[in-house]
Amino acid sequence: MKWGSALAILMMVFGLSAQAHGEVVLDTDNNLAVFTGTWTRSTSGVGFYGTDYAFAQGGGSADTARFTTQIPITSTGNWCIQARWVAGTNRTTAAQYQVFDGSTFRSTFTVNQQVNGAAWRQLGCVKLSAGNTGAVQVSDTGVSATSVVVADAVRWVWDERPLLQDLCVAVGGGFGKGGETFVGKEFTSPTAGTCKPWSGVVKAGTTVVLTSTGAACLSNDGVLLTIVLQSMNHEFLGSGASMTDQIELCPKGPSGCPVAQADSGSFFNGTAAVVTCTATLSTIPSMHN
Repeated sequence: MKWGSALAILMMVFGLSAQAHGEVVLDTDNNLAVFTGTWTRSTSGVGFYGTDYAFAQGGGSADTARFTTQIPITSTGNWCIQARWVAGTNRTTAAQYQVFDGSTFRSTFTVNQQVNGAAWRQLGCVKLSAGNTGAVQVSDTGVSATSVVVADAVRWVWDERPLLQDLCVAVGGGFGKGGETFVGKEFTSPTAGTCKPWSGVVKAGTTVVLTSTGAACLSNDGVLLTIVLQSMNHEFLGSGASMTDQIELCPKGPSGCPVAQADSGSFFNGTAAVVTCTATLSTIPSMHN
């Protein structure tokens, strides 16, 4: 069977940056997508990208189509994944698009391919790293034998919005120093006189990882940031048990701050300070104990 895939790279400047908008477009026209299992090429229907598309019947062993960027990702940041498919009543309502940053799995987006075909549809945005190859894999895993999954086209679109960073707060010395570190995932501090939600993890000196949620409020004068959190890990705290923490920070420094930076917690407590989020701190392991 002849496979095809076309690559179109549209760039405003050489390389990609926060000031440059880049698109990498891949479809099934010139052997740039890698297929495993049984796929059928088709030109039936309207709105497919390029000269054709491919589909695989559900049931039986897994069939996969893997689209990859043909140049390495040149700028670390958020990239939005877009896809096209030819809609039909026999399509799956739960096509799984798995997104990879090099060999690192980033996310899965689920698509109803019975509707919204014949156009680029944004699935979601993920962080990709400079130097890695971006990949998106669609498969018929979990698709019933009466439905098909379509592999037509995938593209990566640079997201010009700022890349959100984690916020790490070390308490009692921090992770690895006998204390613990609270990691707010992609957290930005609220503006003065407002509050923002917090979600993240807690890493303790014994490699315990807890999941935490709560809120952070910044005083109207901007001198006191109060973070109130509830954290759980049934293997560490016990089934149904949780711990609470009230962390007070002085973002403008100690001068004029009404309190000393500290955590008053039901389990952990001690001095508190914002620290650099290392890769070890920001990584969420699969084992939370």
